[in-house]
Amino acid sequence: MMICAPIKKKTTGSLIKAIKDAQKHVEVIEVWFDELKSLNNKDLKNIFAIKPHPFIYKCQNIENIDAILKFKPEYIDLDIDTPSKFTKKIGPKTSLIISCHNFKETPSTKTLKALAKKIKSKGADIIKIATQANDFEDSIRMLSFLSELHKKGERAICICMGEKGQITRTAGLILGNYLMYAPIKESDASAPGQLTVKQLQWHLK
Repeated sequence: MMICAPIKKKTTGSLIKAIKDAQKHVEVIEVWFDELKSLNNKDLKNIFAIKPHPFIYKCQNIENIDAILKFKPEYIDLDIDTPSKFTKKIGPKTSLIISCHNFKETPSTKTLKALAKKIKSKGADIIKIATQANDFEDSIRMLSFLSELHKKGERAICICMGEKGQITRTAGLILGNYLMYAPIKESDASAPGQLTVKQLQWHLK
């Protein structure tokens, strides 16, 4: 079981402090470098110097990708619509997560399968699909889809957002999710419905 703490901060100092705290509680850190007000090589050296745990670089601003890749993060998370000229830059030592988010609904299983196929065709090492759960049936459908991917040997992160999607954040780890996102504090959540690290660990006891 791997728990990943998402961290979004505006300054390097606050980011480093949050990383040091999170590393006491989780196995992976997802750093939203694009949230920083400024980003230079010195700051990056200071940040990567304190990481005994793997980093996921959550990339929204593609212009920052070259600067980050110099430090060889273990993972990088790119959107499904990222042009291939950027996905091809990812080296063999960095696992590529390609993600698709739907903040309105959870589509049919047929559509989920098509999304997974598209993600794999873009060279993803790890499939990530996050959708909005409007009812519990959405979450059950997502968990069934995750289980199917897991049986095929695919590394995947399949979750539903929102209150009705929280079951995918607990049962998902049992059914094959590669990792689960959980903030240290509720105020640090990066998506609706995320449980904190303590809450997630309590559910998994």
